[in-house]
Amino acid sequence: MNTYIELKNNPSYFIVNKKQVNKNKTLKTSILYNKIESSVNSSLTYYKNSLNLSFKNIEFDIIKNAYLNDKLIIKNNIKKLSDTEVILYITVSKKEEKKQNIICKATFGYSLQKIA
Repeated sequence: MNTYIELKNNPSYFIVNKKQVNKNKTLKTSILYNKIESSVNSSLTYYKNSLNLSFKNIEFDIIKNAYLNDKLIIKNNIKKLSDTEVILYITVSKKEEKKQNIICKATFGYSLQKIA
């Protein structure tokens, strides 16, 4: 079986608002995780009818804080794809004029089984 998954690789954007920050005006980790998880799930939604995806593992590395009113971009890319697994590499960066300032990196792994 040679499985091919084409991610719906439209970056997700969001602006950090008052409800998403703590008293120091930094983005709450739980909010960041939920945004990343939502982005990954929306990327894989189209394929859930033809493949059985089972969550396998996660790595989550916060590099820098995001603050109130920061504009953030979430991008998903395939790191590894085989007949039995898919591993997605996610970056979250601050949207700035001339550079992308990465604040978080994550890896989500899924086991694959073709639905009979």
